[in-house]
Amino acid sequence: MPEWWAGQVQAGPLDEKYLHDWSGTRYGTPAGLARPASTQEVASLVADCQRARQALAVQGGRTGVSGGAAPGDSEVVLSLERLDQVEEFDRRAGIVVAGAGVILADLQTMVEAEGWMFPIDLGSRGSCQLGGNAATNAGGCRVVKYGNTRDVILGLEAVLADGSVIGPPNKLVKNNSGYSLSQLLVGSEGTLGIITRLALKLVPKPAARRSFLLALAPDAGLQTVLQRCKFGLGGALSAAEAMWPDFIEGVVAARGAGRALPASFAGRPALLVEVEGESHDVLARLTEDFASELMEQGLVLDAILPASERDAQQLWMLRESIPELQAPIRPYVGFDLGMDPAGYESFVLLAKAQLQKDLPAVKSYFFGHVGDGNLHALVGPCRSPEEMQLAEQALYRHLKPLETCVTAEHGVGRKKKSYLASSRSAPDIAAMKAIKHSLDPLGILNPGRIF
Repeated sequence: MPEWWAGQVQAGPLDEKYLHDWSGTRYGTPAGLARPASTQEVASLVADCQRARQALAVQGGRTGVSGGAAPGDSEVVLSLERLDQVEEFDRRAGIVVAGAGVILADLQTMVEAEGWMFPIDLGSRGSCQLGGNAATNAGGCRVVKYGNTRDVILGLEAVLADGSVIGPPNKLVKNNSGYSLSQLLVGSEGTLGIITRLALKLVPKPAARRSFLLALAPDAGLQTVLQRCKFGLGGALSAAEAMWPDFIEGVVAARGAGRALPASFAGRPALLVEVEGESHDVLARLTEDFASELMEQGLVLDAILPASERDAQQLWMLRESIPELQAPIRPYVGFDLGMDPAGYESFVLLAKAQLQKDLPAVKSYFFGHVGDGNLHALVGPCRSPEEMQLAEQALYRHLKPLETCVTAEHGVGRKKKSYLASSRSAPDIAAMKAIKHSLDPLGILNPGRIF
């Protein structure tokens, strides 16, 4: 053990949870684990690593699926889980300053008790951490109304590769003094700096929320229905989540219980819609009138309008039952695609046909935050690297270069770096590499990720 590790790094072997992210893929055996409890401790560790040319694997809640948080051989795992305090809560302005290790659900619960809401919401809310949300620019189900994590960040504090600290987090809504270093670090996946503290914007908690499920008619395009939702529901629209028939059937089979959908939903894509407003009665009338209008126009076959919050939660359980789908198809390949909603139906048909041809034994489930152009898929079981590569090629070959992206919200990580050139131009990638080299010339921060 190097002398400088004393008091900072626990030598391996490490607990299994630190060895991979949610995808379950391991990339090597790390040398040790550091769990600093402050920005200053992070800075001290990183400065020592810079001098020793020691590579670091930066970890938040490890809920990603792109391999970014999974350590490689001889890397030191730097877990931010102890930076778990909400340090400031300005209840008048609706601003919080929190450590990178704060769990998303914990922040949501805290601010909602005071009438505020942190609008970023993910299925992994009970495990994911704010620093990781920022490092991957996480989106989630309410991007259509509130934007990605980037849109709710006022400022960051972060440790650079030489141990220097940028910050403290800006808390001003308007501050145009020089480059936005915080926005540069958002989405950089821990390769440019280690986010330790965040200043975040809150929004007033909606007084009422209502969800409903639509079964799309055979001749209705998903983009047409989405457009109707955006115009017909206006500012009340907060989420629009699509589930293809195989996804719904797979979830119902995997869960073995829960609300059964009417026969009218069989074989049809379903759209789960959420609205927010100031009155349950107003939202009830809005959703009932809107669903009736869509059926009269022949765009949907049926609609489920929950009568209670419990019923609405059961509908959301359908969409958020990803772990139940993943379990029987491991090892699987997960996809996180960005594309124009006009291409959803044709893409899914082409992808499924290609998978049937190349990997007839696998199952494929398509779903996603389609209100903002984010289509997800799970394909498996893929029992060898060759089968995984075939699954990737089956989908990626149908993406339009530079008009779509292979990662809309999960990050490039390790898994998708070979496909980066299909989403970004050569000059884009060259500029990104130049920034990386400038801020981390020895390449100690999350090496092997993105590039």
